[in-house]
Amino acid sequence: MKSIPENIVFEQEIISSVKVFFKRFCVGNALRRSNAYKSKGISPVAIVLYLVQLVFMHMSMHRDSLNGDKSIVSQSRDAVYRLMRNCHINWNTFLFSVAIKVCDWAGMLTSDERMPAMVIDDTMNHRPYSKKVELVSRVFDHTDRKYKRGFRSLFLGWTDGATFVPLSFRHMSSADKKNRYCESKSQTDNRTCGGRAKKEAVMKSLDVALRMLKDAKKYCIPAKYVLFDSWFTHPTFVMNIKDIGFHSIGRLKNSKTRYYIDGHPYTLKEIYGLKKKKRGRSKYLLSVLVQIQNNVGERMNARIVYVRDTTKKKNWIAFLSTDTELNEEQIIELYGKRWSIEVFFKTCKSYLKFNGEFRQMSYEAITAHTSIVAIRYMIFAVEQRENVDFRRTPGDLFYLFADEAKDVMLREVVAILLSELTKLICGITRLSDDEIRKLMDNFFLSLPPHIRSFASGRNVAQAVKAG
Repeated sequence: MKSIPENIVFEQEIISSVKVFFKRFCVGNALRRSNAYKSKGISPVAIVLYLVQLVFMHMSMHRDSLNGDKSIVSQSRDAVYRLMRNCHINWNTFLFSVAIKVCDWAGMLTSDERMPAMVIDDTMNHRPYSKKVELVSRVFDHTDRKYKRGFRSLFLGWTDGATFVPLSFRHMSSADKKNRYCESKSQTDNRTCGGRAKKEAVMKSLDVALRMLKDAKKYCIPAKYVLFDSWFTHPTFVMNIKDIGFHSIGRLKNSKTRYYIDGHPYTLKEIYGLKKKKRGRSKYLLSVLVQIQNNVGERMNARIVYVRDTTKKKNWIAFLSTDTELNEEQIIELYGKRWSIEVFFKTCKSYLKFNGEFRQMSYEAITAHTSIVAIRYMIFAVEQRENVDFRRTPGDLFYLFADEAKDVMLREVVAILLSELTKLICGITRLSDDEIRKLMDNFFLSLPPHIRSFASGRNVAQAVKAG
């Protein structure tokens, strides 16, 4: 009989885990709610399930199609492409519908003291060889400080410090037509979901981010704070977020932006030189209550916290929080959770095929593929939380109890051995109690020290009496 290959067993476990995730978090209902349904043929749920599984089985769609009848797309390849190019499917609704269930599940494992938050950030979707992809443009990469061909992918996610869940995204193109290599197709109806997404792609990133936060408010995402880096921290943007119903915590640029103290405007550098710094081993250098002003002259209270730059000891880093009731340690701790979106970007690009899995040229197909990648990351996050999370492992109290239970069991075993051995000696010999005790003492001296400690004189006396 031939044994089952290890890779086949592993693939079956992956397929089973993905199917459990789809059933557990109602992915099929989310697709139907997003207008992804068909009257006949292969169902959209089966197609999405297949696309999600590809990366975990280390296969491409082309390679899987070579398996013949065993492949789900051997005769339905066009059905996959039609689903991904469908402009009527609202992939934003689909992603939010699945993400809210994952957030609620993760929230049951998280204490309220951890204060979950949402994170906004963008990453470079580099497509150097794409010339006819819809809305591909010349965009600026903040990491390499140069222009590249592709998209700036703007993401909104939820995190509790242990699990990151992507909520929404938009592939941003350039608002300037001169920087766009290819325009959108003219036959796309602007009233459809795909048409609205293309409109948002050429808007300002801050305006699109506000739309994402309004959707998060509509879906009741369990978060009170929004985290972002210095690129997003503008007074007008921060005050617009407060109008939606969220507090903001962001890093500040050392720029000429003015912050008001007692009605007088100061820059970050001027505030740092004006106020007295905190000495000792404090986590922060300075904390100041200020007012920020938007482009129409309205003001709002905020707190600025200065911390020391670990890379350059003489420099400082400033953070702004619109929730003035938070203390400095809470502001620093909350902003530290922003790093989870960087891990998300790295994981998607390195392992989940964020770039280069499909060669389709429509903007709808790119949006659909990114939604598939987001679902893959959710599966990965759930599996990691359930199997790797340190809070699910036993604590010190468990190990202390286990060690105590082992000691009790060992004493019982030693007592049983003494009793049976004494009965055996009494049955085959006519020795006195003193002679039996001397014999047992010699036997104990031959035992290892860690076992000998359990054989006390009291146990010997009880064993002799029982015998």
